[in-house]
Amino acid sequence: MAVRLSKGPALLAVAALLISTVGDEVALVALALRGADRTGLTSVVSAQMLAGLVPGIALGGPIGRIVDRFRLDAVLGVTLALECLIATAAAAFADGPVLLIATMLFLGALGAVAQTCVMALVPRLFPASEAQLRINGVMESTRNAGYIVGPLLVGLLTAHGGTGLALGVDAGTFAFALLAVPVITRWLSATPARPSPAADTSPPPAEAAEGGLRAGLSLLWDGAQRRTALATIVVTVASTSVVNVLMPFFAQEIPGGTASYGIVLATWSVGLVVGPFVLRGRLADLPTAVAAVGAAAVIGLSYLVTAACLVLPVMLAASLCGGMANAVQNVALRTHVMAACPQEVRGRVGAAYGATLQSAVAVGFALAGLAPADGARWGILAGGAVAFAVGSAGCLRTRALVGPAPADDPVSVPPRQASEAEAS
Repeated sequence: MAVRLSKGPALLAVAALLISTVGDEVALVALALRGADRTGLTSVVSAQMLAGLVPGIALGGPIGRIVDRFRLDAVLGVTLALECLIATAAAAFADGPVLLIATMLFLGALGAVAQTCVMALVPRLFPASEAQLRINGVMESTRNAGYIVGPLLVGLLTAHGGTGLALGVDAGTFAFALLAVPVITRWLSATPARPSPAADTSPPPAEAAEGGLRAGLSLLWDGAQRRTALATIVVTVASTSVVNVLMPFFAQEIPGGTASYGIVLATWSVGLVVGPFVLRGRLADLPTAVAAVGAAAVIGLSYLVTAACLVLPVMLAASLCGGMANAVQNVALRTHVMAACPQEVRGRVGAAYGATLQSAVAVGFALAGLAPADGARWGILAGGAVAFAVGSAGCLRTRALVGPAPADDPVSVPPRQASEAEAS
């Protein structure tokens, strides 16, 4: 029987997630501002950004093993406590390049652990696929709201008390997020350890049971449909990451200049928040792999329209649709990967998932460095076109692989078909 929390504890857990996400963004922006202010070197800020990204890729194996070996609530609690301590220390001591980069490195590693914990917790607490889709949607909206609030909060705090105040508040957000840990502990204690209805109940190979990132990647990419979906997403994420780097250089070509550019970005952010709610309608009947890959095609199309049609209302509409598709892709792909994952390897699969997508982002960022700044619009058109073409082809192929599968096929079942377990 699925466990149902009362409204108060459930709201507390969601609020803690929001606050901790705000904390992640506060740390990122505040440390970058401090790096720019104290060193005046773009190389330091660039190294900070890379330091926040690399741990999720390089440490995927150890992170996955830790999450699989120990209690999820304990790992999450220790992670949040360490983030709180590091943010507090950074507020007081992180001034030079080495400490600033090291702080971002540690926070990036701890953030990767926390993200993997959450990915493993959702199927553990909500075995039914429909419930996982819904909870992943709520968390995606909450996380994206944090991405909007965080930079605004840093701006206000830095203006009134400098980056030290911003990092102090950042430490407070992680301390507040610790309030969710007892709720999760009670939830785990009341939830029997049983496989989700959509999970593959066959035991993983011996090497997967003992391995690290390589084993997680092997399980992550297992199955023709999953390989098709993931390969498509990797290519589209790399393509759109190129676009993300080029967008600031495109700002002056937008009617209204940088002011309109800011509105376009804000509209995308709004789409990120409201997008997951689309999955509560008719899209919830689609197999999650098809929804994810189809959303990737829409993201590419939105960038294509944005660069091709320099009419602000059209650009805003495209940006809103792109942000919504971005959120749908994240929710659907995460649910698709984790719903069919055996419980004993969820940590490694979750870590492999994060490492795979972050690697695609890093490749896109690197490729963007080869594009000329004065050709930003053409680069955005090319990146959008590649993402749209690959996403469309991948969607057709993924849909074909679903076929007339039996109702217990772990990768083909629409989420609504697995809801009975939650109601039991």
